[in-house]
Amino acid sequence: MEITDKEVFEIAVNSEIRAKEAYEKLASLTKSDIIRDELLFLAREEDKHREIIEKMAEKFKGERSEPKKIDIDVMAEFKVIAEKMAEAVKKPDVNIDEIYEIAMEAELVSEKLYKELAGYAATENTKMLLEMLADMERNHYNILKRQYDYIMRYPELYKEEFYDQLMKDINFNF
Repeated sequence: MEITDKEVFEIAVNSEIRAKEAYEKLASLTKSDIIRDELLFLAREEDKHREIIEKMAEKFKGERSEPKKIDIDVMAEFKVIAEKMAEAVKKPDVNIDEIYEIAMEAELVSEKLYKELAGYAATENTKMLLEMLADMERNHYNILKRQYDYIMRYPELYKEEFYDQLMKDINFNF
């Protein structure tokens, strides 16, 4: 398969659009205000990433780049996690821990995707942008992981009705 920087940007934009849609859908399923806010924050972040990619694609479109032959192994992983996410959001009784596990996996796969795409970038600017996005996806994973670990450590407290108020009171909202 041969790919140009334009196609790299298109893959990245589509990835961000799908991630944003998934976070918004997941946010609509949770009863916790804090978790909903966190997921909507991540949805906004994915939207910002899309905007960055689109601006960079526009800026670089005048630069000539020759197509490069690539084999992106992570695309299969990306497809699997997208299917998992689609299945999870269709469940009427999806557990919040399952949502977090899938979201964390999606962030790691996105990080891997951007790192692989960076290796095929035709320009240094494209490579830099993709590496930066990979770092941002890792940061999203870390945000999710902290909250997930807390939920797993204190599952009974998490299930209580006063969870949101407690989190607000101790300023634990990320």
